[in-house]
Amino acid sequence: MKQERIIHGVVASVGTAIGKAVRTFDPLFVSFNFKLRPDQVRKEIERFRASVEKSREQLKRMQSELKRNSGPESSFLIDAHLLVLQDRLFVDRIIEKIESDYINAEWAIQQVSDDLFQAYDRLSDEYLRERRGDLDDIVRRLLHNLQSKPLPSFKKLPYEAILVGKLVPPSTLFGLRSKRIVGLATETGSPLSHTAIMARSLEIPAVVGAAELSEVSSGDLLIVDGERGVVIWAPSEETLAQYKNRDRDGKKLKKKSGAFASAPSVTEDSVQISLGANINFSEEVRSAVAHGCQFIGLYRTEFDFFRQGKQPDEESLVADYSLVLKSAKGAPLTFRTIDVGIDQKSWDGVNMNLGVRGLRFCLENKDLFKKQLRSVYRASVHGPTRLLLPFVSSVDDLDSAHAVIAEVQAELSARRQAYDPHVPIGVMIETPAAAQTCDLMASRVDFFCLGTNDLIQYYLVIDRSDQSVVHLYNPFHPAILRCLQQVYSLLRPTGKPVTVCGEMAADPPSAAVLLGLGFTSLSVSLPAYLRIKRLIRSVSMAQLKDLAAQILKMHKPKEVEEKVRATVYRK
Repeated sequence: MKQERIIHGVVASVGTAIGKAVRTFDPLFVSFNFKLRPDQVRKEIERFRASVEKSREQLKRMQSELKRNSGPESSFLIDAHLLVLQDRLFVDRIIEKIESDYINAEWAIQQVSDDLFQAYDRLSDEYLRERRGDLDDIVRRLLHNLQSKPLPSFKKLPYEAILVGKLVPPSTLFGLRSKRIVGLATETGSPLSHTAIMARSLEIPAVVGAAELSEVSSGDLLIVDGERGVVIWAPSEETLAQYKNRDRDGKKLKKKSGAFASAPSVTEDSVQISLGANINFSEEVRSAVAHGCQFIGLYRTEFDFFRQGKQPDEESLVADYSLVLKSAKGAPLTFRTIDVGIDQKSWDGVNMNLGVRGLRFCLENKDLFKKQLRSVYRASVHGPTRLLLPFVSSVDDLDSAHAVIAEVQAELSARRQAYDPHVPIGVMIETPAAAQTCDLMASRVDFFCLGTNDLIQYYLVIDRSDQSVVHLYNPFHPAILRCLQQVYSLLRPTGKPVTVCGEMAADPPSAAVLLGLGFTSLSVSLPAYLRIKRLIRSVSMAQLKDLAAQILKMHKPKEVEEKVRATVYRK
């Protein structure tokens, strides 16, 4: 009997799934490579063009269906494939190979694509490297269509199947979408891959970049945890029971979500709590609105900003941000400016944890910063917009940012371009310096967001990505509780609103602590939204304040956590 094993990867699509592994790979495609007679060249080119046209028609049908089911913001995935089919560097080179080398289309495709694959692998930019998967998808499709072979259908998928493979092309994932597919796990890839984006559009929990999955066989029991970024192989009975209970609770909440979405976020003693959603990708905005989110408390722009593999032009950004605001349907949306930092690991190979990240990065790359600011302001005419500055550590940082914002507003006014001049500006409290001086910043901003993820790691001197110390990362540490209490005490007299948007807000026990400390605005990931609303509606604020007073006197994280859990899960 196999022992439970945890395989680490990267979160690509949130949620959890339990199911049997199904390895999705094409059998090695054996194509016949042969030389042509001069009189066969024209016919071979026609055969290749017919394959290109058939592939284009298949993709357009897929794109139409994707627009109907997931909205226009997801259909751009197929645009990338369609562009490959009209790219002269690809299609014309294949035709040139057939003409010049007198070889059949399959052989020409293999030669041209192999050269391009090598070029992709040499790229330093992660997003551009991920486009290798798009080319691979197109090559497979062309080869199948050349020989009139159907693409793999996997018609006999078991119920509750988890797709596993080195990579799963986005078109394959879309073609296999069904109630039987509950999760996705790949050995390669990143959250920027089109497969990851497709998984989010289809709301399929996914973990990518988990290399050890190569040892998993079809039929193996797996748990895909799209919140922690792990795949659990051969889970123990205890682990399975925990996840099944969580899954059962999630399904119950999902069934009630229609009515529950409109239920107010109010405690048993009638205290109103503001509850919003954190968004990583534009495709998630519609889902947040469907969940009944009151506002988008944090929209991380860096993934979309670099989605095209390079900095998009201003008009593209305006179009993207405008679509996001329209999708929010009037819910206030907070754009966090680019934070190339801990979640991105590096920029040009430099570790960003304690370096030039967040606002520091933007101030050192002013042209990029101004382009994003112009885009947000221009899009602001389409819905309530807020602007959030990350990784601020001093009033000087803030003053520098305001100077750039003033320049941007002056440029837009000079161009006579419409924008909302009253977009609220906020600051992320995620460094000890910001936590200690937030009251000094209050006169310069309209609101604050408390980023507990970074704040905890900097306060406790723990790198969250370092497995040797990650067990020491604890939101119930007395230093963290005192820090949060201090932030609340400093900001309360200023009257400036503060929203907690870190993972503490998404976990019921630690969310209960935040409420007890006085924070009445939370913004959480989508999978956590309903469970945090359920927590809010099941507790008394008076009881939580009493709980907070007790735990602030405790010495050890473990005793704090035990006390909090006993209170939260008393029912």
